[in-house]
Amino acid sequence: MIIDTIPIVFNAGAYGTYLEWCLTTLSSTDSICSPFTRVGNSHAFKGNHLGSFVNWNAYINSNNNKKFVRFHPKSQQSDSLSIVLNQVCQSVNFAIYVYPDPNSILLCLNNYYSKIWTDWWTVQFFTSIDPNKIYENWPVDRSTDISNIPVWIRREFLSYYLMPAWFDQVEWYHPSTWSNRKCCTVLVCDLLYDFKNTLQTIGKHCNLTYSRSIDELLEYHSTNISLQKYLTQDQLCKTITAAVMGDQDYTWDELPFISEVWVQWQLRNQGFEIRCDGLDKFPTNSIQLRELLYPV
Repeated sequence: MIIDTIPIVFNAGAYGTYLEWCLTTLSSTDSICSPFTRVGNSHAFKGNHLGSFVNWNAYINSNNNKKFVRFHPKSQQSDSLSIVLNQVCQSVNFAIYVYPDPNSILLCLNNYYSKIWTDWWTVQFFTSIDPNKIYENWPVDRSTDISNIPVWIRREFLSYYLMPAWFDQVEWYHPSTWSNRKCCTVLVCDLLYDFKNTLQTIGKHCNLTYSRSIDELLEYHSTNISLQKYLTQDQLCKTITAAVMGDQDYTWDELPFISEVWVQWQLRNQGFEIRCDGLDKFPTNSIQLRELLYPV
């Protein structure tokens, strides 16, 4: 059975809600309502979020007939993005797949950590991460609530856990191994920095007739860009690690927590651990950080 709905398949933090708002707004003549919240996501727009592929399967067997829906393709480690997307494409005429590019990894990770839940750490340990991973490997009494784990332990734990988990979730770099003629793959950088052309490409690929000009959204897109406080994190953190490894003097403003996690992970990849016991405040200078390193 083929349905007319166009699903937007995306990983958390990759602007799938924003894209659904754009396409819904372009397909309507109603007054434009801004979707943005103070934290920089588009969650003031409800849209049609199915959540997961399981719910997509329930949706296609229902009597619903939404123009656009959105959902995350991979909720279990055993899930295969290619299998999921191929099954999606079998049910529709067109689909859209939003994916991070190499220059938006930290952008998407910081979005994922800070824009969905008020307290990502506590939510993840309540739903998917075994707290024993903390209590058995770091000097923390079991009477300490997971929400009170010191910052330095959180950072060190995530420097081991988060990047491999995220790369597994997105099956990095999936667009190099999968495509489908029904599916329009949209990279995050193109949606953000080549906005008008990207929406034109989506419209052409998905045979959409927009009810208003894309130009009417440009002001809103400028607002969206201004709200994205993590846009520079990928390049900044690459510069930081290069300065540390090159023993160059470089100073930066305090980093978002997940960017600190990434720097610690990347330094480990290059053969160095950080003497981080009690280091709740991360250095903001490459020389200071270099002095904390030891080879492994």
